[in-house]
Amino acid sequence: MDKLNKILKLNYNFKNNKYNYFPKTTNELKQLVTNLINKYGNKVDLNNINTLTITDFSEIFKESHQFVGNVSEWDVSNGLKFNNMFQDCYFFNNDLFNWDVSNGESFSCMFFYCTNFNQNVFKWNTTNAVYFDGMFYNCYRFNSDLSLWNISNGIDFSNMFSGCESFNADLSHWNVSMGEDFIAMFYECKVFNADLSHWNVSNAVRWTDFVKNALLKKYPERIPKKFRGDYL
Repeated sequence: MDKLNKILKLNYNFKNNKYNYFPKTTNELKQLVTNLINKYGNKVDLNNINTLTITDFSEIFKESHQFVGNVSEWDVSNGLKFNNMFQDCYFFNNDLFNWDVSNGESFSCMFFYCTNFNQNVFKWNTTNAVYFDGMFYNCYRFNSDLSLWNISNGIDFSNMFSGCESFNADLSHWNVSMGEDFIAMFYECKVFNADLSHWNVSNAVRWTDFVKNALLKKYPERIPKKFRGDYL
């Protein structure tokens, strides 16, 4: 039954197959994406690419500054790495609501400088994720509710929301007990005011500029006690 399900999922040899392309490696996918954008423009619908076998989505759209195409139906369920996937895609704001990232381990700089990105990703399963550093760096408009994200395996949260001027989700119940790096996590978060005082940061090693130039700097009682001395 599992074998049959895999065949059905891949849609091989069936009529009305919606896929035209079947890249096997990250490099093949990246080159394909580049070619299709060059041929059809930055609004291209890329949902005709079967991405099921790809485990590393790192840098696929990196520096595709004008890209605003559609990848909402990509099957990323086998993805382990999403590092810098949309880095510097300044105008990208496509729907990724239904992406299955449950196997994802690293989201480092995934939306780095995606200044217009503000999609709802509240139901993403991040249980296996370890690296969140720079994930939403300078996503000025981003304000999705991430309160239910399971980030309990996270180690690196440095610059995760740095420059997220609109972000104000309630992260008070996040379990960051494994975290070691919190450098500039909320740097210049102008409206973020969640109470993080109950965060277990006993494993934290680095937290320089945790809330530098941020609203939370005015409310040290909401900052984890271990970090609070920097703002009193």
